[in-house]
Amino acid sequence: MKKDKLFAPFLMLLAGAVVSLMMYFFHYSSKEMLPVLLIVLVVFYIAGSFIQMKVNSFVRQINEEIAAKEAEEAEKAEEVPEMGEAGEETESAGAQEDGET
Repeated sequence: MKKDKLFAPFLMLLAGAVVSLMMYFFHYSSKEMLPVLLIVLVVFYIAGSFIQMKVNSFVRQINEEIAAKEAEEAEKAEEVPEMGEAGEETESAGAQEDGET
């Protein structure tokens, strides 16, 4: 399993642990604690899923930009030797013409 898929559950469990400890220290009863804890878990799972989705889209966008730059650089690298080869042929043809005159 990829690490980025664990963000939402981790955020949910962390929030649940914090809320549980706070309610324990403030002497909430079990009947008061469980509905609040359930709401907190659901809200933080939704928030974590949203954040996870946004982070994944940013990472995907960055990877696409990197791939596009690499493809562009590879294309430029292929064009440079071709131009150099054509230039060498022109110089050798020029040298042959100079020798003939």
